[in-house]
Amino acid sequence: MSKLLQSCLIFMSLISINLMASELTLPALFADHMVLQRDQQLKIWGQAKAGDTVEVELAQGKTSVQADANGQWLATLKPQPAGGPYSLLVKTQSQSLRFNDVWLGEVWVASGQSNMEWKLGAQTENWQQEVQDSNLPQIRFYTLPKTLSALPNQPVPAASWIVASPETVADFSAIGWFFAKQNHLQKGVAVGVIDATWGGTAAEAWTPAQALLNVPGYEKDAADMQAQPEVWQQRIEENKQKDQQKWQLIASNAGIEQLKLAEPATDDSQWQKVSLPNAKPLSDIVWLRKTVKLEKAPAQASLFFGDINQIGRIFVNGQQVAEESWADSTTEIKLPAGLLKAGDNLIALRVINSWDNKVSVGRAGQLWLKADASQLNLEGDWRYKNDAEPQLPDVKFLNWKPGVLFNAMIKPLMPYAVKGVIWYQGESNGDKPQYYHKLFSTLIQSWRQHWQQPLPFLYVQLASYMKPQPYPMESNWAELREAQTKTLALPQTAMAVITDLGDIEDVHPRRKKPVAERLYLAARAVVYAEDVLYSGPVLKSIRVRDSGFRLSFDQVGTGLSVQGDQLLGFAIAGHDGKYHNAQAKLLGTDQLLVWSEQVKTPVSIRFGWADYTYANLYNSAGLPAVPFRAGEKLKSDTSTGATP
Repeated sequence: MSKLLQSCLIFMSLISINLMASELTLPALFADHMVLQRDQQLKIWGQAKAGDTVEVELAQGKTSVQADANGQWLATLKPQPAGGPYSLLVKTQSQSLRFNDVWLGEVWVASGQSNMEWKLGAQTENWQQEVQDSNLPQIRFYTLPKTLSALPNQPVPAASWIVASPETVADFSAIGWFFAKQNHLQKGVAVGVIDATWGGTAAEAWTPAQALLNVPGYEKDAADMQAQPEVWQQRIEENKQKDQQKWQLIASNAGIEQLKLAEPATDDSQWQKVSLPNAKPLSDIVWLRKTVKLEKAPAQASLFFGDINQIGRIFVNGQQVAEESWADSTTEIKLPAGLLKAGDNLIALRVINSWDNKVSVGRAGQLWLKADASQLNLEGDWRYKNDAEPQLPDVKFLNWKPGVLFNAMIKPLMPYAVKGVIWYQGESNGDKPQYYHKLFSTLIQSWRQHWQQPLPFLYVQLASYMKPQPYPMESNWAELREAQTKTLALPQTAMAVITDLGDIEDVHPRRKKPVAERLYLAARAVVYAEDVLYSGPVLKSIRVRDSGFRLSFDQVGTGLSVQGDQLLGFAIAGHDGKYHNAQAKLLGTDQLLVWSEQVKTPVSIRFGWADYTYANLYNSAGLPAVPFRAGEKLKSDTSTGATP
């Protein structure tokens, strides 16, 4: 390359950089159809030519500000009431930007992991009917793409404000949608939801690394992120490339189209054997095949595998009959008429676990083929191969690292004015419940500090999940619920208890509407100062009475109630610390008597203390009681204000 050409290229590059720096730009949040927060100062910010005067105009508000030496500017509009549609006009002497269909209303940040991310159309309860009832164009969603960064000062991830309609809402966060819908219908204002979620992520990733330097359990990782952010950013970029490769392999049809692994004619005699349901997880892209002999072709037929963990494509005689994503529940597969024939029939599966590369297929007693009136058990030996297609890259969970989601998906939103936060997370911290109270409290306080406003923070307690146990036992899930309850000590917080809305076999319960309803009840009380009963019964005091406990509760409404024939979920222990299932009965409107024939001198008590609890104590509003444990240091016939 000649020196002249090289100089020209450098000169042109400098001109391009200078032109870009002088362009009037705003973060991606500022766009057509946006919702801005009513009754609060509005911060509008962006980039312009250094020294330029930037004028900002919205409805009755107008202001101007000068861009600094770096071209950055921040304008503040006075609070304005709800209304719209308006245009937001931002201009300099040489440029102007106009954003249309802008409304003033309520803006909420919906954040957390997969249960908040979960889309309305992903088999949530009654979602088809909800889609039909979604023509509410004053509800808008801005769903951030998933991104992470070890470096601060990131731009707002680019997306669009999507107007609610039957064509769009299936892709909205289900809880975000139901919450926004209630807010819109009750208050009669536009509602915007900024969806900043990422399934399977831990709370420390949503918390600034700097704030975690003194949080037990996270100091070392946070210090490492703070000490070498550029190194971690390089690792993130390399990991991102591996993740892209992984999903390309998952989406590939090479095993089907080139290798013909679903075809009956393919020879699988040299494949390994595995017994399904498999006790030991398989890895990578797993192909499974089994030949079933039928005496005659059935008129009707169906397949069921009990569980496919977690992405699967199912083939019969070379034809794909079903596909299951990680968000789908395994269901019975109705086979097309005429697909099965007399003689040999091939069933083939392609299964991948995109989460942790641990593939499992089937449940005992739930793996079968129905052919007319006959049911054939498909458990036992299958042919198996996991090296026909390339191995999956080793993708690390770097989106769990301290601060990386805060840097990329939360901090860039600031100082966009919002009403508050709705949050559903905790599952991915279930292995370290002892640290969660401090961690979660730090997250909330740091968001408030960075946003420079006392954000109301409304969150969901963990649902019941996993196999119920007949006897009391220790539970990380219960300990994490306790940590969530303790976080209510922070002002402007509220918690939706959903122990009665869980699913034994699925960490993603599909009943999202009642979760959002309880969150919105909390908003009405904590955010809008309405006099409504928004919490389930909360333990107020406890007395030891002879061989039992007498409990008193707050938040009972007109009285406590039980859903079922008898109260469940209580356990008590004596001085040996061994818990036994306990009986309980109502006493008046706000008290209970709890006892166990196996504990003569009760010392401590637990309620709803299990991964999956059948606890069924409610108040008059139909809200479940807050799980608790208490009493380890109680003495006979003494009273103490016991907070759960």
